Amino acid sequence: MNTIHDCEIKSYFVNFENKDIVINISNDDKEKQIIFHNFLCYKFYDEMPYSIILDLEERALDKFFTENKELLIQGKKNVWPMQHNSLEELEEEIRKEHLTYQVLYSLYGMNGWVLAERVEIIDVK
Repeated sequence: MNTIHDCEIKSYFVNFENKDIVINISNDDKEKQIIFHNFLCYKFYDEMPYSIILDLEERALDKFFTENKELLIQGKKNVWPMQHNSLEELEEEIRKEHLTYQVLYSLYGMNGWVLAERVEIIDVK
């Protein structure tokens, strides 16, 4: 996979209509984009200038449900990430979508996760 370690996050854009998230990153040599395609939901934390990426890890979907259980319980009242009657129903619907759980780690600044169909890293320049 295209390396993103030590890249600085320059900006990101969420396109709700196309269901894509694009994170623009760079290091001394190149500009790149991390593109999450057909995302369902995401949470980013500690968004700030000069954020430096440590890694992007794909984790098992089971971990998404255990690591974010409280968030999912709280989100139900706001119909987030989708309308559901129980956590079991939500889990079943998410599994049907064949989504991947992508976790963004940083050395400094922005980190978080995205549930998306796929992710790609492309060179821009």
